[in-house]
Amino acid sequence: MNSGELLHIFLPMRPAVLPDAQRLEAWALRSGVRARIELTAVLPDIEGAALGIGAFANAAAWKVIPQRALVPAGDWQGLRDWAEHYLPPCPQSFSHFSDQSQGTEILPGEFWLQEKTSDAFDLSMAPPEWALLQHCSKAGGPRLALAESCTGGGLAARITALSGSSALLQHGIVTYSNTAKRHFLGVQAKTLMRYGAVSEETALEMLNGLLREADLGVAITGIAGPGGAVPGKPVGTVCIAWGQRNGQQQVRTCHFRGDRWNVQYASGSVALGGLLGLLCG
Repeated sequence: MNSGELLHIFLPMRPAVLPDAQRLEAWALRSGVRARIELTAVLPDIEGAALGIGAFANAAAWKVIPQRALVPAGDWQGLRDWAEHYLPPCPQSFSHFSDQSQGTEILPGEFWLQEKTSDAFDLSMAPPEWALLQHCSKAGGPRLALAESCTGGGLAARITALSGSSALLQHGIVTYSNTAKRHFLGVQAKTLMRYGAVSEETALEMLNGLLREADLGVAITGIAGPGGAVPGKPVGTVCIAWGQRNGQQQVRTCHFRGDRWNVQYASGSVALGGLLGLLCG
């Protein structure tokens, strides 16, 4: 493809595939190619360059045109190979997960940097949950437990969407209420009274409750919106803790922009990026 051309990216009616397309769209834009993402049940007969991500009933007939290609959902190396072959060259990108960055935000909480830093990773078009699974899926690798409040199990869903996720995820619980945080994770009533449910102190106690039975843990508690803000804690405030049993632990207060989905998705990505930094840094 040449700079300025339009790349059509088609997805089946599966929202889980959308981040794959958004990463490819970001790559195309960096190489000077415009991109358009469309959801469709049947691949349309159009002119120009087009890529389908996932499975479609008419795939065999559609891809006989040389300018069309199909990549299975979850084949991030295949996406990278296609991009390197068909798109104009562009600078290499490294994924950095934060609520703020100097790079380009391609997904909520995920920024692309042009230079490698200690907490940025070359993920080859893959999501951070896949990178964490690859790191931990060796025989006897560490097992992960999740405690989610404002994300409502969304991070567990991202991980279990991957084949082989049982090698990583041990269990996840949604401790949405203060009562659940106390009952299932041992968060102290005085902590909740003094600091509130959305606090680094609460997130750390949630994490330590998880680490009684897991090697790795992530705890997320926050205000996803659109309501729920309190003085000093606006919508988008999320406290995330991650760490290892008998090892290093970290906690961070983030302030995410956007709607409820943006805050939830970004929270999961920052948590995964934190674990990757802890294990791979």
